[in-house]
Amino acid sequence: MSQLERRIGLVSVVAICLGAALGSGIFVLPGIASELTGPSIWLAYAIAGFCVLPAAVSKSELSTAMPTSGGTYIYIERTFGPLAGTVAGIGLWISLLLKSTFSLVGFGAYLAVFTDIPVQQTALGLLIFIVGINLLGVSKLSKAVLFIVMLVLFSLGLLLIGGSFTFEPRRLQPLFPEGFQGLLAATGFVFVAFAGVDKVAAIAEEVKDPGKNLPRGILISLATITLLYTSLSLVFVGNLDGDALAQDLRPVYTLAQKLGGDVAGILAGILGVLTLTSMANVGIMAASRFPFAMSRENLLPSIFAYLNPRFMTPTVSIIFSGLAIAAAIIFVPVDKVVKTASAFMLCIYIAENATVILLRENRVQWYAPPYKSFFYPWLQVFGITVCLGILLLMGQIVGITIGAAFILGGSVYLLYGRTRTNRKGVVGIRGRRQDLIEERSPIVAERDELFFFDQAAVVVSLFGEERSPEVLLELGAGLSEGGKVEVVHLTEIPEQLSVDDISVETSVIKSLRRRFQAMSIDKNFLVEFEPIVSHDIYKTVHEISNRLHCNWLVKEWGGRSRGNITIHNQMGWLEEHLACNVATFKDSGIRYFRKIMVYVDQGPHNPLIIKTCVKMGEMNDAELIFVRWVPEDFSEKRVKAERAFLREATSVFAEESNSLVIQGRNELNDIVALTADYDLLIMGALPPQSIIDTMFGSKQDKITAKSACSVLRIQTSGL
Repeated sequence: MSQLERRIGLVSVVAICLGAALGSGIFVLPGIASELTGPSIWLAYAIAGFCVLPAAVSKSELSTAMPTSGGTYIYIERTFGPLAGTVAGIGLWISLLLKSTFSLVGFGAYLAVFTDIPVQQTALGLLIFIVGINLLGVSKLSKAVLFIVMLVLFSLGLLLIGGSFTFEPRRLQPLFPEGFQGLLAATGFVFVAFAGVDKVAAIAEEVKDPGKNLPRGILISLATITLLYTSLSLVFVGNLDGDALAQDLRPVYTLAQKLGGDVAGILAGILGVLTLTSMANVGIMAASRFPFAMSRENLLPSIFAYLNPRFMTPTVSIIFSGLAIAAAIIFVPVDKVVKTASAFMLCIYIAENATVILLRENRVQWYAPPYKSFFYPWLQVFGITVCLGILLLMGQIVGITIGAAFILGGSVYLLYGRTRTNRKGVVGIRGRRQDLIEERSPIVAERDELFFFDQAAVVVSLFGEERSPEVLLELGAGLSEGGKVEVVHLTEIPEQLSVDDISVETSVIKSLRRRFQAMSIDKNFLVEFEPIVSHDIYKTVHEISNRLHCNWLVKEWGGRSRGNITIHNQMGWLEEHLACNVATFKDSGIRYFRKIMVYVDQGPHNPLIIKTCVKMGEMNDAELIFVRWVPEDFSEKRVKAERAFLREATSVFAEESNSLVIQGRNELNDIVALTADYDLLIMGALPPQSIIDTMFGSKQDKITAKSACSVLRIQTSGL
């Protein structure tokens, strides 16, 4: 695989972010956008910046988890699969190219201050120049961008200060000449101004210490850009006539000339030329990384992944992007460029927020970002909702944009990528796996190790974050009744990586192997230990349970600590469809189980659960107490009936056990409070009874999470 060198530090990250955003967003766009909403254009910028925040935070998290070239394309492809990735990659590439096109057109407008050369010819000439600069390498480009960004910030700061002294509040009336709908339309229109803020993630593979520099750079840049856009657009409407501003493609020049005369106007023209050149430069740099990344994933021809051996830049991808911009300059009207780019950026912001939720809630093992979003998942939900609302108000352009992206991206995937990749993405792997249900015979293993397994009574699955693997092994040995226990350590990797390239014998694996071997000797367990690397750990778990014909699968409770909602619990769904019983253990740090509480929920009780509880009691020489909860308004007669039911249900297998019926107002709180008196709580694991249970946790989930003692949940096979 072609690799890029990490050369870019935090200062350059901020410079690239600002360089990609500063430009047409303030040098050209305010005039066009003010026609939609009038003097409230500054408010449209402020709202747009606030709406971009969730996506910027999500992008920061995603970029630290997957710091590789391609940015959002990579995140969407790994989450939703290659078809969605192809659509997103091509759409992002086009949107960045359109923004660069807009910058080049704006460059022509500012250059008209000095010359009468036609805008189109000027833009094409500059395009050739910046394609050449990009071919020389990012390190050279980032140094030039840093100088221009500092110059622009200083100059715009002077313009902001000067314009505040001549500000006329009367020009703000009426503030909403086109009503609230006009404000929202302008908000959707100016989203393209923020498109470059997070595009440094597209070159994340070239950033030093991406876990820190990417989120810091993105969020610093967003705050800077939002403040600058909002304040400068307010100064524009407070100094310039509304009708004239609506037709002005160079408002910075117009304001500078008004404040400082022709000299200031000329300086502003020079500043506009430099800024728009820088922005187009960075736009091509970021855009060219999408074909480069897609080519490495076999979704575009391999020629797009070619790196120049001297400058280490994706030469073909850069040149191809330049040719596409040239076509847009010649054939696409400016207003259509802005609307199309803004509409697609809103769609991408929605996808980025959704991607964070899906990766977190599906508990993808390889997804471990150094930076994590604050206010998760509510910040992402807010971002999705707001962007959807603005899209609906943007009208027909949204349908055209999305339709065109799907047609073009879908065609590329069907004609090229579909036959060259078999990846599913996290959504495909974590979905409702009909392939696992329909195929009862063992499926083809991903690693040869699976073929060496002999039949085992119990399989203990380790996913890498267990508090005490030894306790799980002891539990498995007890359930095996002297049979063989197979301990499997599962490591999940993205589909883009080859399992053969991952070292299985890590220090963690060596430590586990040593400890399990010592336990097997000390306690006379029949134990085998196997580390497995897999793209699909759920498929692997299903395959192992089938291949070994085991009676029990033992695993640690994963909890709900990584998120607040669960859209689809893949492990819970898999447990319901395994051909074996499942024991899920929550370790609260208690090592000796002298007093065990068995929570008997409503409905008929499964004899296997009672027999297992008795076995656990004998194994630990523990006192066994069966507990049932009833509401406090139950009559004495009904309470006696519950006691009789409890004795009858347990007496066959647990003659020496005790039983307890408790009354209270809140079942969850009462059971949790009672767990303080016990070392272990055992209860049946029921599947979610409603969508609310799935999203926020069932009663058993909440009891498990809040219990003061360790918890063993038992789910018997329904197959």
